Amino acid sequence: MKTLRSLTVTALCAMTIGAAPALSQSTSADQAAASAKVGLFVRLDAKPGKEEDVARFLIGGRPIVDQEPGTSTWFAVRLNPTTFAIFDTFPDDSGRAAHLSGKVAAALMAKAPDMLAHPPVIEKIDVLAVKIPTAFANK
Repeated sequence: MKTLRSLTVTALCAMTIGAAPALSQSTSADQAAASAKVGLFVRLDAKPGKEEDVARFLIGGRPIVDQEPGTSTWFAVRLNPTTFAIFDTFPDDSGRAAHLSGKVAAALMAKAPDMLAHPPVIEKIDVLAVKIPTAFANK
């Protein structure tokens, strides 16, 4: 039987690649892979009663992240009723550094004491393989 966590991870993968058309040319695949070399996985544990505040904060962050040219992909997900995460990718370390010093990161750190049970757990990751829809890769 799948746990809630495995179902959420499955849903995240489906959102990322499930219904998207396959990359039709190797150059598009190469461009997609180049746009997602490094990333971040940020775990957020909400304080009791602050779960919906965290969800609203994450949803509200999307328009800000849309303005970051160095952020290739950005996902805000709920892992369980009280645990959230952000997964994002960047073409290089400079894109990741710009995001970490950007508006959403600053707002998160400012609101963390009120909304989160403990400071966010921020993990820098290397992306080993990626599939991004052709339409996205060509943006």
